[in-house]
Amino acid sequence: MEQDYKPGTLPYPEQDDRKKFCAFHYKGILIILIPLLFAPIFFSPPTPAYRFIYLAMVLYSYYLFNVMPVGALAFIFIAFMPLLGIMDSKAVSKSYYADIIFTTYGSIFMGLMMDASKLSDRLAMMVISGCGTNIRMLQLFFMIMTASSSLFFCSTFMCAFWMKVAQAMLKEFANAGILKIVTDEEAYERQSPPYPTKPVIGIYLTIAYSATLGAMASPFQDPNSSIVYALKSTMTVKNSGILALFLAPMIGGLVVIAIWINIIFLGLFPGTLKNELRETAAAKNSMIEAMADKKKQMGKWSIHCILALFFIFLTMVLLVLRDPQLWDSWHGWNSNIHGAENYSSVPVILMCIVYIAVPANYMFCRYYCCQRPEKEGITPSMVGWKLLNQSTPWAEMLMLASANCAMAAYQNTKLINVINDAIVRKRYSKSSCLFIGSLLATYLTNLSPATSVIRYTLQSVANAEKSMKIGKGGLIVPYATAIHNQFMLPVSTSSNTIISGWGNVRPFEFMLGGVVPTVFMMIFIALSTYLIGGTAFIGY
Repeated sequence: MEQDYKPGTLPYPEQDDRKKFCAFHYKGILIILIPLLFAPIFFSPPTPAYRFIYLAMVLYSYYLFNVMPVGALAFIFIAFMPLLGIMDSKAVSKSYYADIIFTTYGSIFMGLMMDASKLSDRLAMMVISGCGTNIRMLQLFFMIMTASSSLFFCSTFMCAFWMKVAQAMLKEFANAGILKIVTDEEAYERQSPPYPTKPVIGIYLTIAYSATLGAMASPFQDPNSSIVYALKSTMTVKNSGILALFLAPMIGGLVVIAIWINIIFLGLFPGTLKNELRETAAAKNSMIEAMADKKKQMGKWSIHCILALFFIFLTMVLLVLRDPQLWDSWHGWNSNIHGAENYSSVPVILMCIVYIAVPANYMFCRYYCCQRPEKEGITPSMVGWKLLNQSTPWAEMLMLASANCAMAAYQNTKLINVINDAIVRKRYSKSSCLFIGSLLATYLTNLSPATSVIRYTLQSVANAEKSMKIGKGGLIVPYATAIHNQFMLPVSTSSNTIISGWGNVRPFEFMLGGVVPTVFMMIFIALSTYLIGGTAFIGY
Protein backbone atom coordinates (compact mmCIF):
# COMPACT_ATOMS: atom_id res chain seq x y z
CA MET A 1 0.00 0.00 0.00
CA GLU A 2 2.78 2.43 0.92
CA GLN A 3 4.67 1.86 -2.34
CA ASP A 4 1.54 2.41 -4.43
CA TYR A 5 0.43 5.42 -2.39
CA LYS A 6 -0.18 8.70 -4.15
CA PRO A 7 -1.65 11.88 -2.64
CA GLY A 8 -5.40 11.44 -2.53
CA THR A 9 -5.33 7.65 -2.52
CA LEU A 10 -8.18 6.16 -0.45
CA PRO A 11 -8.79 4.38 1.80
CA TYR A 12 -5.91 4.97 4.20
CA PRO A 13 -4.84 1.83 6.09
CA GLU A 14 -5.47 3.43 9.47
CA GLN A 15 -9.13 4.18 8.62
CA ASP A 16 -9.95 0.51 9.13
CA ASP A 17 -7.90 0.16 12.32
CA ARG A 18 -8.83 2.27 15.34
CA LYS A 19 -5.37 1.96 16.91
CA LYS A 20 -3.66 3.20 13.76
CA PHE A 21 -6.24 5.97 13.42
CA CYS A 22 -5.40 7.25 16.93
CA ALA A 23 -1.67 6.84 16.33
CA PHE A 24 -1.79 9.08 13.27
CA HIS A 25 -4.65 11.50 13.67
CA TYR A 26 -3.98 12.67 17.21
CA LYS A 27 -1.64 15.11 15.51
CA GLY A 28 -4.56 16.67 13.70
CA ILE A 29 -6.19 17.25 17.08
CA LEU A 30 -3.00 18.83 18.44
CA ILE A 31 -2.86 21.28 15.54
CA ILE A 32 -6.13 22.75 16.82
CA LEU A 33 -5.61 22.15 20.55
CA ILE A 34 -2.18 23.78 20.91
CA PRO A 35 -3.21 27.28 19.70
CA LEU A 36 -6.28 27.11 21.95
CA LEU A 37 -4.17 26.05 24.92
CA PHE A 38 -1.95 29.13 24.61
CA ALA A 39 -4.82 31.47 23.70
CA PRO A 40 -4.76 33.32 27.07
CA ILE A 41 -1.30 34.62 26.17
CA PHE A 42 -2.61 35.94 22.86
CA PHE A 43 -5.47 37.77 24.59
CA SER A 44 -3.14 39.31 27.18
CA PRO A 45 -2.16 42.99 26.73
CA PRO A 46 -2.16 43.51 22.92
CA THR A 47 1.55 44.14 22.51
CA PRO A 48 3.97 42.65 19.96
CA ALA A 49 5.91 40.96 22.77
CA TYR A 50 2.92 38.92 24.00
CA ARG A 51 1.93 38.02 20.46
CA PHE A 52 5.47 36.85 19.76
CA ILE A 53 5.45 34.68 22.91
CA TYR A 54 2.18 33.13 21.76
CA LEU A 55 3.36 32.48 18.21
CA ALA A 56 6.71 31.09 19.35
CA MET A 57 5.10 28.71 21.84
CA VAL A 58 2.73 27.42 19.17
CA LEU A 59 5.52 26.94 16.63
CA TYR A 60 7.93 25.16 18.99
CA SER A 61 5.12 22.96 20.34
CA TYR A 62 4.21 21.94 16.81
CA TYR A 63 7.89 21.28 16.19
CA LEU A 64 8.46 19.18 19.29
CA PHE A 65 5.34 17.03 18.79
CA ASN A 66 5.99 16.70 15.05
CA VAL A 67 2.40 17.50 14.18
CA MET A 68 3.08 18.91 10.71
CA PRO A 69 5.87 18.79 8.11
CA VAL A 70 8.90 20.85 9.14
CA GLY A 71 9.08 22.66 5.80
CA ALA A 72 5.58 24.08 6.23
CA LEU A 73 6.16 24.78 9.91
CA ALA A 74 9.20 26.93 9.08
CA PHE A 75 7.01 29.38 7.15
CA ILE A 76 4.75 30.19 10.11
CA PHE A 77 6.89 33.15 11.20
CA ILE A 78 7.00 34.52 7.63
CA ALA A 79 3.21 34.46 7.38
CA PHE A 80 2.05 35.34 10.89
CA MET A 81 4.63 37.75 12.28
CA PRO A 82 3.58 40.55 9.86
CA LEU A 83 -0.11 39.65 10.22
CA LEU A 84 0.07 39.87 14.03
CA GLY A 85 2.08 43.10 13.99
CA ILE A 86 5.18 41.49 15.51
CA MET A 87 7.69 42.35 12.75
CA ASP A 88 7.30 43.74 9.27
CA SER A 89 7.71 41.38 6.34
CA LYS A 90 11.03 42.86 5.21
CA ALA A 91 12.66 42.34 8.61
CA VAL A 92 11.33 38.78 8.87
CA SER A 93 12.59 37.84 5.40
CA LYS A 94 16.00 39.36 6.13
CA SER A 95 16.35 37.31 9.32
CA TYR A 96 15.85 34.12 7.30
CA TYR A 97 19.13 34.77 5.44
CA ALA A 98 21.73 34.86 8.21
CA ASP A 99 25.39 33.93 7.80
CA ILE A 100 24.91 30.67 9.70
CA ILE A 101 22.42 29.49 7.08
CA PHE A 102 24.95 29.76 4.26
CA THR A 103 27.70 28.18 6.37
CA THR A 104 25.37 25.22 6.87
CA TYR A 105 24.49 25.07 3.17
CA GLY A 106 28.17 25.00 2.28
CA SER A 107 28.90 22.25 4.80
CA ILE A 108 26.05 20.17 3.40
CA PHE A 109 27.32 20.62 -0.15
CA MET A 110 30.76 19.46 0.99
CA GLY A 111 29.25 16.30 2.45
CA LEU A 112 27.37 15.57 -0.74
CA MET A 113 30.61 15.99 -2.70
CA MET A 114 32.09 13.31 -0.43
CA ASP A 115 29.29 10.95 -1.45
CA ALA A 116 29.58 11.78 -5.14
CA SER A 117 33.33 11.13 -5.16
CA LYS A 118 33.05 7.98 -2.96
CA LEU A 119 35.37 9.64 -0.44
CA SER A 120 32.93 8.85 2.38
CA ASP A 121 32.97 5.16 1.41
CA ARG A 122 36.76 4.99 1.45
CA LEU A 123 37.01 6.72 4.82
CA ALA A 124 34.29 4.45 6.22
CA MET A 125 36.32 1.40 5.20
CA MET A 126 39.30 2.81 7.10
CA VAL A 127 37.16 3.35 10.21
CA ILE A 128 35.78 -0.19 10.11
CA SER A 129 39.24 -1.66 9.55
CA GLY A 130 40.62 0.28 12.51
CA CYS A 131 37.75 0.15 15.00
CA GLY A 132 35.88 -2.99 14.04
CA THR A 133 32.14 -3.32 14.58
CA ASN A 134 31.80 -2.64 18.31
CA ILE A 135 29.26 0.18 18.43
CA ARG A 136 30.67 1.63 21.65
CA MET A 137 34.18 1.72 20.25
CA LEU A 138 32.80 3.45 17.16
CA GLN A 139 30.93 5.95 19.34
CA LEU A 140 34.17 6.74 21.15
CA PHE A 141 36.00 7.14 17.84
CA PHE A 142 33.46 9.57 16.38
CA MET A 143 33.26 11.48 19.65
CA ILE A 144 37.02 12.05 19.85
CA MET A 145 37.48 12.81 16.15
CA THR A 146 34.51 15.19 15.90
CA ALA A 147 35.32 17.08 19.11
CA SER A 148 39.04 17.41 18.39
CA SER A 149 38.54 18.53 14.77
CA SER A 150 35.80 20.97 15.82
CA LEU A 151 38.26 22.48 18.28
CA PHE A 152 40.35 23.75 15.36
CA PHE A 153 37.92 24.00 12.44
CA CYS A 154 34.31 25.10 11.91
CA SER A 155 32.13 22.70 13.93
CA THR A 156 29.33 22.78 11.33
CA PHE A 157 31.78 21.79 8.60
CA MET A 158 33.35 19.01 10.66
CA CYS A 159 29.96 17.68 11.77
CA ALA A 160 28.93 17.29 8.11
CA PHE A 161 32.25 15.57 7.35
CA TRP A 162 32.01 12.96 10.11
CA MET A 163 28.28 12.49 9.58
CA LYS A 164 28.94 11.37 6.01
CA VAL A 165 31.63 8.96 7.16
CA ALA A 166 29.25 7.55 9.79
CA GLN A 167 26.42 7.15 7.27
CA ALA A 168 28.69 5.29 4.85
CA MET A 169 29.90 3.04 7.68
CA LEU A 170 26.38 2.23 8.88
CA LYS A 171 25.32 1.50 5.32
CA GLU A 172 28.09 -1.11 5.11
CA PHE A 173 26.81 -2.66 8.34
CA ALA A 174 23.29 -2.82 6.92
CA ASN A 175 24.49 -4.34 3.64
CA ALA A 176 26.36 -7.01 5.59
CA GLY A 177 23.24 -7.75 7.65
CA ILE A 178 24.91 -7.17 11.01
CA LEU A 179 22.94 -4.06 12.04
CA LYS A 180 19.47 -2.82 11.31
CA ILE A 181 19.69 0.91 10.61
CA VAL A 182 16.02 1.82 9.92
CA THR A 183 12.88 1.00 11.87
CA ASP A 184 9.63 -0.54 10.63
CA GLU A 185 7.68 2.42 11.98
CA GLU A 186 5.53 3.98 9.30
CA ALA A 187 6.39 7.64 8.74
CA TYR A 188 3.66 10.17 9.43
CA GLU A 189 4.21 11.71 6.01
CA ARG A 190 4.06 8.97 3.41
CA GLN A 191 7.05 8.36 1.14
CA SER A 192 9.33 10.26 3.52
CA PRO A 193 12.63 8.61 4.59
CA PRO A 194 12.35 5.84 7.22
CA TYR A 195 13.24 6.61 10.80
CA PRO A 196 16.63 5.40 12.12
CA THR A 197 17.01 2.77 14.82
CA LYS A 198 18.28 3.56 18.30
CA PRO A 199 21.96 2.67 17.70
CA VAL A 200 22.01 4.84 14.60
CA ILE A 201 20.43 7.74 16.48
CA GLY A 202 23.07 7.27 19.21
CA ILE A 203 25.94 7.60 16.72
CA TYR A 204 24.34 10.61 15.01
CA LEU A 205 23.66 12.48 18.26
CA THR A 206 27.18 11.71 19.46
CA ILE A 207 28.57 13.47 16.38
CA ALA A 208 26.26 16.48 16.75
CA TYR A 209 26.95 16.99 20.47
CA SER A 210 30.70 16.40 20.12
CA ALA A 211 30.87 19.11 17.44
CA THR A 212 29.18 21.54 19.84
CA LEU A 213 31.55 20.68 22.69
CA GLY A 214 34.63 21.01 20.47
CA ALA A 215 33.51 24.45 19.29
CA MET A 216 32.86 25.49 22.90
CA ALA A 217 36.56 25.29 23.79
CA SER A 218 37.83 26.67 20.48
CA PRO A 219 39.54 30.07 20.31
CA PHE A 220 39.52 29.83 16.51
CA GLN A 221 35.84 29.98 15.57
CA ASP A 222 32.26 30.86 16.45
CA PRO A 223 30.61 31.21 18.83
CA ASN A 224 33.68 32.31 20.81
CA SER A 225 34.97 34.69 18.14
CA SER A 226 31.54 36.36 18.03
CA ILE A 227 31.57 36.68 21.84
CA VAL A 228 35.02 38.31 21.75
CA TYR A 229 33.89 40.88 19.17
CA ALA A 230 30.59 41.58 20.91
CA LEU A 231 32.27 42.25 24.27
CA LYS A 232 35.44 44.02 23.13
CA SER A 233 33.92 47.45 23.92
CA THR A 234 32.73 46.24 27.34
CA MET A 235 35.61 44.19 28.71
CA THR A 236 38.89 42.57 27.73
CA VAL A 237 38.67 38.94 26.66
CA LYS A 238 41.91 36.97 26.71
CA ASN A 239 41.81 34.58 23.79
CA SER A 240 44.18 32.02 25.27
CA GLY A 241 42.03 31.89 28.42
CA ILE A 242 39.03 30.58 26.49
CA LEU A 243 40.56 27.13 26.14
CA ALA A 244 41.48 27.06 29.84
CA LEU A 245 37.95 28.10 30.83
CA PHE A 246 36.11 25.52 28.72
CA LEU A 247 38.50 22.56 28.68
CA ALA A 248 37.15 20.94 31.87
CA PRO A 249 33.46 21.46 30.92
CA MET A 250 34.20 20.03 27.47
CA ILE A 251 35.75 16.86 28.90
CA GLY A 252 32.98 16.53 31.48
CA GLY A 253 30.37 17.01 28.77
CA LEU A 254 31.91 14.31 26.59
CA VAL A 255 31.83 11.87 29.50
CA VAL A 256 28.19 12.67 30.30
CA ILE A 257 27.16 12.34 26.64
CA ALA A 258 29.00 9.03 26.25
CA ILE A 259 27.25 7.54 29.27
CA TRP A 260 23.79 8.98 28.57
CA ILE A 261 23.76 8.02 24.88
CA ASN A 262 24.84 4.51 25.89
CA ILE A 263 21.99 4.27 28.38
CA ILE A 264 19.14 5.35 26.12
CA PHE A 265 20.31 4.46 22.60
CA LEU A 266 23.17 1.94 22.72
CA GLY A 267 21.86 -0.71 25.11
CA LEU A 268 24.12 -0.21 28.11
CA PHE A 269 21.82 -2.28 30.33
CA PRO A 270 20.81 -5.90 29.67
CA GLY A 271 18.08 -6.36 27.11
CA THR A 272 17.29 -7.12 23.47
CA LEU A 273 19.22 -4.14 22.14
CA LYS A 274 22.37 -5.06 24.05
CA ASN A 275 22.19 -8.63 22.69
CA GLU A 276 21.79 -7.35 19.12
CA LEU A 277 24.79 -5.04 19.45
CA ARG A 278 26.83 -7.86 20.96
CA GLU A 279 26.18 -9.87 17.79
CA THR A 280 27.20 -6.86 15.71
CA ALA A 281 30.49 -6.60 17.61
CA ALA A 282 31.13 -10.33 17.08
CA ALA A 283 31.10 -9.82 13.30
CA LYS A 284 34.34 -7.81 13.44
CA ASN A 285 36.63 -10.23 11.58
CA SER A 286 34.21 -11.00 8.76
CA MET A 287 33.46 -7.28 8.33
CA ILE A 288 37.14 -6.36 8.16
CA GLU A 289 37.67 -9.04 5.49
CA ALA A 290 34.69 -7.69 3.55
CA MET A 291 36.15 -4.20 3.69
CA ALA A 292 39.50 -5.48 2.41
CA ASP A 293 37.72 -7.13 -0.53
CA LYS A 294 35.76 -3.98 -1.27
CA LYS A 295 38.94 -1.92 -1.16
CA LYS A 296 40.45 -4.16 -3.83
CA GLN A 297 37.29 -3.86 -5.94
CA MET A 298 37.31 -0.07 -5.74
CA GLY A 299 40.96 0.06 -6.73
CA LYS A 300 43.20 3.05 -6.31
CA TRP A 301 41.87 6.47 -5.40
CA SER A 302 40.20 8.23 -8.32
CA ILE A 303 40.86 11.84 -9.29
CA HIS A 304 37.41 12.74 -7.95
CA CYS A 305 38.27 11.30 -4.56
CA ILE A 306 41.70 12.94 -4.40
CA LEU A 307 40.34 16.33 -5.42
CA ALA A 308 37.50 16.07 -2.90
CA LEU A 309 39.93 15.42 -0.05
CA PHE A 310 42.21 18.23 -1.25
CA PHE A 311 39.35 20.74 -1.42
CA ILE A 312 38.16 19.73 2.06
CA PHE A 313 41.63 20.32 3.54
CA LEU A 314 41.88 23.64 1.70
CA THR A 315 38.50 24.74 3.09
CA MET A 316 39.60 23.78 6.60
CA VAL A 317 42.76 25.89 6.24
CA LEU A 318 40.77 28.89 5.01
CA LEU A 319 38.36 28.52 7.92
CA VAL A 320 40.97 28.26 10.65
CA LEU A 321 43.00 31.17 9.25
CA ARG A 322 39.98 33.42 8.64
CA ASP A 323 39.93 35.00 12.07
CA PRO A 324 41.76 32.91 14.72
CA GLN A 325 41.43 34.35 18.21
CA LEU A 326 44.46 32.59 19.66
CA TRP A 327 46.88 35.48 19.08
CA ASP A 328 45.91 39.02 19.97
CA SER A 329 48.44 40.44 17.49
CA TRP A 330 47.15 38.56 14.43
CA HIS A 331 43.57 38.05 13.32
CA GLY A 332 43.94 36.17 10.02
CA TRP A 333 43.23 37.05 6.43
CA ASN A 334 39.88 38.63 7.28
CA SER A 335 41.69 41.52 9.02
CA ASN A 336 43.53 42.33 5.78
CA ILE A 337 40.29 42.93 3.89
CA HIS A 338 39.13 46.42 4.78
CA GLY A 339 35.59 47.66 4.46
CA ALA A 340 33.82 44.29 4.75
CA GLU A 341 33.55 41.54 7.33
CA ASN A 342 34.05 37.99 6.06
CA TYR A 343 32.26 35.41 8.20
CA SER A 344 32.69 31.65 7.96
CA SER A 345 30.11 31.39 5.17
CA VAL A 346 32.49 33.20 2.77
CA PRO A 347 35.25 30.55 2.53
CA VAL A 348 32.76 27.68 2.76
CA ILE A 349 30.55 28.96 -0.07
CA LEU A 350 33.63 30.00 -2.10
CA MET A 351 34.88 26.42 -2.01
CA CYS A 352 31.42 25.11 -2.89
CA ILE A 353 31.59 27.15 -6.09
CA VAL A 354 34.91 25.44 -6.76
CA TYR A 355 33.35 22.00 -6.13
CA ILE A 356 30.79 22.70 -8.83
CA ALA A 357 33.08 24.59 -11.20
CA VAL A 358 36.08 22.24 -11.39
CA PRO A 359 35.60 19.92 -14.39
CA ALA A 360 36.94 16.52 -13.33
CA ASN A 361 36.42 15.18 -16.84
CA TYR A 362 38.66 13.28 -19.24
CA MET A 363 40.70 16.26 -20.42
CA PHE A 364 41.17 17.57 -16.89
CA CYS A 365 42.34 14.19 -15.62
CA ARG A 366 44.66 13.60 -18.54
CA TYR A 367 46.29 16.99 -18.98
CA TYR A 368 46.21 18.42 -15.46
CA CYS A 369 46.47 15.32 -13.26
CA CYS A 370 48.38 13.06 -15.67
CA GLN A 371 46.06 10.16 -14.88
CA ARG A 372 43.63 8.29 -17.08
CA PRO A 373 40.04 8.52 -15.78
CA GLU A 374 38.10 5.39 -14.91
CA LYS A 375 35.53 6.12 -17.62
CA GLU A 376 36.18 8.17 -20.71
CA GLY A 377 33.64 10.88 -21.28
CA ILE A 378 32.54 14.11 -19.68
CA THR A 379 31.83 14.68 -16.02
CA PRO A 380 30.87 18.34 -15.78
CA SER A 381 31.88 18.95 -12.17
CA MET A 382 32.97 17.45 -8.86
CA VAL A 383 29.34 17.36 -7.77
CA GLY A 384 26.26 18.20 -9.81
CA TRP A 385 23.54 20.64 -8.80
CA LYS A 386 20.88 17.98 -9.32
CA LEU A 387 22.40 15.88 -6.53
CA LEU A 388 22.70 18.92 -4.28
CA ASN A 389 19.10 19.86 -4.91
CA GLN A 390 17.80 16.35 -4.22
CA SER A 391 19.88 15.59 -1.13
CA THR A 392 19.92 18.92 0.74
CA PRO A 393 17.51 18.92 3.73
CA TRP A 394 15.75 22.12 2.69
CA ALA A 395 12.97 21.81 5.26
CA GLU A 396 15.38 21.57 8.20
CA MET A 397 17.40 24.48 6.79
CA LEU A 398 14.28 26.64 6.68
CA MET A 399 13.54 25.66 10.27
CA LEU A 400 17.03 26.78 11.29
CA ALA A 401 16.32 30.09 9.57
CA SER A 402 13.06 30.46 11.50
CA ALA A 403 14.99 29.89 14.76
CA ASN A 404 17.26 32.80 13.81
CA CYS A 405 14.12 34.84 13.14
CA ALA A 406 12.91 34.04 16.67
CA MET A 407 15.92 35.84 18.16
CA ALA A 408 15.40 38.78 15.82
CA ALA A 409 11.80 39.04 17.04
CA TYR A 410 12.95 38.70 20.67
CA GLN A 411 14.96 41.88 20.11
CA ASN A 412 12.53 43.67 17.78
CA THR A 413 9.50 43.32 20.06
CA LYS A 414 11.49 44.69 23.03
CA LEU A 415 10.79 41.46 24.92
CA ILE A 416 14.50 41.31 25.66
CA ASN A 417 14.24 44.70 27.40
CA VAL A 418 11.34 43.47 29.51
CA ILE A 419 13.34 40.44 30.67
CA ASN A 420 16.49 42.45 31.34
CA ASP A 421 14.60 45.18 33.21
CA ALA A 422 13.00 42.55 35.42
CA ILE A 423 16.47 41.21 36.30
CA VAL A 424 17.73 44.73 37.04
CA ARG A 425 14.77 45.53 39.31
CA LYS A 426 15.34 42.41 41.38
CA ARG A 427 18.86 43.64 42.28
CA TYR A 428 20.33 40.16 42.24
CA SER A 429 23.75 39.61 43.75
CA LYS A 430 26.72 38.54 41.66
CA SER A 431 26.40 34.93 42.82
CA SER A 432 22.68 34.92 41.96
CA CYS A 433 23.44 36.37 38.53
CA LEU A 434 25.73 33.39 37.90
CA PHE A 435 22.63 31.19 38.03
CA ILE A 436 20.23 33.65 36.36
CA GLY A 437 22.57 34.38 33.44
CA SER A 438 23.34 30.69 32.89
CA LEU A 439 19.66 29.72 32.99
CA LEU A 440 18.51 32.47 30.62
CA ALA A 441 21.27 31.82 28.08
CA THR A 442 20.66 28.06 28.19
CA TYR A 443 16.97 28.57 27.48
CA LEU A 444 17.54 30.94 24.56
CA THR A 445 20.40 29.02 22.95
CA ASN A 446 18.33 25.84 22.83
CA LEU A 447 15.64 27.70 20.89
CA SER A 448 18.06 29.37 18.48
CA PRO A 449 21.73 28.96 17.40
CA ALA A 450 24.41 30.51 19.61
CA THR A 451 25.53 33.02 16.97
CA SER A 452 21.94 34.31 16.72
CA VAL A 453 21.67 34.66 20.50
CA ILE A 454 24.97 36.54 20.58
CA ARG A 455 24.04 38.84 17.73
CA TYR A 456 20.63 39.87 19.03
CA THR A 457 20.99 39.72 22.83
CA LEU A 458 24.56 40.00 24.12
CA GLN A 459 24.92 43.77 23.99
CA SER A 460 21.53 44.30 25.65
CA VAL A 461 22.51 41.98 28.53
CA ALA A 462 25.80 43.88 28.89
CA ASN A 463 23.87 47.16 29.16
CA ALA A 464 21.59 45.65 31.83
CA GLU A 465 24.62 44.59 33.83
CA LYS A 466 25.89 48.19 33.95
CA SER A 467 22.63 49.25 35.59
CA MET A 468 22.91 46.58 38.27
CA LYS A 469 26.35 47.66 39.59
CA ILE A 470 27.33 44.16 40.67
CA GLY A 471 30.88 44.24 39.41
CA LYS A 472 32.50 43.73 36.06
CA GLY A 473 31.07 40.77 34.16
CA GLY A 474 28.72 39.76 36.94
CA LEU A 475 25.85 38.97 34.55
CA ILE A 476 27.33 39.06 31.07
CA VAL A 477 30.12 36.53 31.68
CA PRO A 478 27.91 33.64 32.93
CA TYR A 479 25.42 34.53 30.20
CA ALA A 480 28.08 34.45 27.47
CA THR A 481 29.66 31.20 28.64
CA ALA A 482 26.31 29.38 28.94
CA ILE A 483 25.47 30.21 25.31
CA HIS A 484 27.46 27.09 24.40
CA ASN A 485 24.92 24.84 26.16
CA GLN A 486 22.87 23.86 23.09
CA PHE A 487 21.72 20.24 22.83
CA MET A 488 17.93 20.10 23.07
CA LEU A 489 16.58 20.73 19.55
CA PRO A 490 17.67 20.33 15.91
CA VAL A 491 17.66 24.14 15.61
CA SER A 492 19.85 24.65 18.68
CA THR A 493 22.94 24.48 16.45
CA SER A 494 23.62 24.13 12.75
CA SER A 495 25.35 20.82 13.56
CA ASN A 496 22.10 19.52 15.03
CA THR A 497 20.26 20.70 11.93
CA ILE A 498 22.56 18.71 9.63
CA ILE A 499 22.15 15.57 11.76
CA SER A 500 18.38 16.00 11.84
CA GLY A 501 18.13 16.58 8.09
CA TRP A 502 20.43 13.83 6.87
CA GLY A 503 19.65 11.33 9.62
CA ASN A 504 15.89 11.97 9.94
CA VAL A 505 16.27 12.35 13.72
CA ARG A 506 13.11 13.90 15.14
CA PRO A 507 12.95 16.82 17.61
CA PHE A 508 11.69 14.73 20.52
CA GLU A 509 14.67 12.37 20.06
CA PHE A 510 16.99 15.36 20.32
CA MET A 511 15.11 16.40 23.44
CA LEU A 512 15.52 12.92 24.92
CA GLY A 513 19.21 12.80 24.08
CA GLY A 514 19.95 16.38 25.10
CA VAL A 515 18.09 16.94 28.37
CA VAL A 516 20.68 15.31 30.65
CA PRO A 517 23.73 16.85 28.91
CA THR A 518 22.03 20.26 29.11
CA VAL A 519 21.54 20.01 32.88
CA PHE A 520 25.07 18.79 33.52
CA MET A 521 26.67 21.31 31.15
CA MET A 522 24.86 24.20 32.82
CA ILE A 523 26.43 23.07 36.12
CA PHE A 524 29.87 22.43 34.60
CA ILE A 525 30.03 25.75 32.73
CA ALA A 526 28.71 27.78 35.68
CA LEU A 527 31.20 26.15 38.04
CA SER A 528 34.13 26.73 35.69
CA THR A 529 33.03 30.32 35.14
CA TYR A 530 32.86 30.90 38.90
CA LEU A 531 36.29 29.39 39.55
CA ILE A 532 38.42 30.53 36.59
CA GLY A 533 36.22 32.89 34.58
CA GLY A 534 38.76 35.65 35.11
CA THR A 535 41.37 33.82 33.01
CA ALA A 536 39.36 34.57 29.85
CA PHE A 537 37.26 37.57 30.93
CA ILE A 538 39.68 39.97 32.58
CA GLY A 539 38.27 41.60 35.70
CA TYR A 540 35.52 39.05 36.37
